[in-house]
Amino acid sequence: MLFCTQAHAQAHAVSLKWNASADAASNYNVYRLSGACPTSGTTGFTKITATAVSGTAYSDSGVAAGTYCYYVTSVLNGAESMPSNLALAVILPAAPTSLSIAGTN
Repeated sequence: MLFCTQAHAQAHAVSLKWNASADAASNYNVYRLSGACPTSGTTGFTKITATAVSGTAYSDSGVAAGTYCYYVTSVLNGAESMPSNLALAVILPAAPTSLSIAGTN
């Protein structure tokens, strides 16, 4: 028999990392779109950071299985930069659990 442990049952997360802005004092906003990345533009994205992030990494925790697109902007003195490149994340659904074999005669 296969069993799902508590560690496997936890919510999914997407770990994002990017290169720092040339402006050392910058903070960053992170944006997400549910679905595939568009070929151009950033329409439909939602800012997911309540306050700007001071480092160059962010974990989007608690996301469900599915496809997500992300971009980051730098923020300096209240002004926001143009968007970074788009990055795609695909979270696969959890595997089935409690597989068993039933004997037959």
